[in-house]
Amino acid sequence: MQVSNINDLSDIIKEAEKVYTFRKLEKQDAAPLMALMTDAFVHHNDAFVILESIDSDMSSEAILQEYVLMVQEGLSFGAFHGDKLVSACLSFDLQRKSDMNVDSGREPTQAMKEIGRMIKTLLDKYSDTKSLPKNEISYLSHLATYSDYCKQNLALICSYLSVLESRKQGFQKMLTGAGHVATFKVFTKIFKEYELVKNIEELREKPIFMKSLIATITPQ
Repeated sequence: MQVSNINDLSDIIKEAEKVYTFRKLEKQDAAPLMALMTDAFVHHNDAFVILESIDSDMSSEAILQEYVLMVQEGLSFGAFHGDKLVSACLSFDLQRKSDMNVDSGREPTQAMKEIGRMIKTLLDKYSDTKSLPKNEISYLSHLATYSDYCKQNLALICSYLSVLESRKQGFQKMLTGAGHVATFKVFTKIFKEYELVKNIEELREKPIFMKSLIATITPQ
């Protein structure tokens, strides 16, 4: 008998749908998505705060095009209050991670260089993404996580829908780098079992919560 590794969160979705609309993200959502993620990362993510990242690190024409590419992978979902995007989860095929990079033509800031190294460290044995099989590992790359309970729930639902869509499209696993305890909680609420890939406890000699996790999507 096959057993699903994904918890049933349909009741949480039904309750949230009384106020919010959830749908797959589209190209036209890229600009509000960039604004949402810039706020979530630069102002609410400890790693970005420690590295003194600023809004312009996460907002540019090149980054906007990266969001368009990610959204077009068809694995990302957003929560809307009316027409306003209030939460989102960005996922794509980990094998295609380098394809999501758009050259801005300018030298990355020191903060962005360190963030790039940090992400590579978190990916650990999966960091050579091009060597991975296609359509095997869905990568939960960006999640608009906050300490606010309501916003956490919205992020949870967006992630859950992304997991279900990843399963539908034939992905076997999902991996994420949790740079916020709320992202970690989201992942562990969705999956019954998961594995720790990498744990980072210090950044610039300051304590940090940062873990990468992987879980099986397909039934066992």
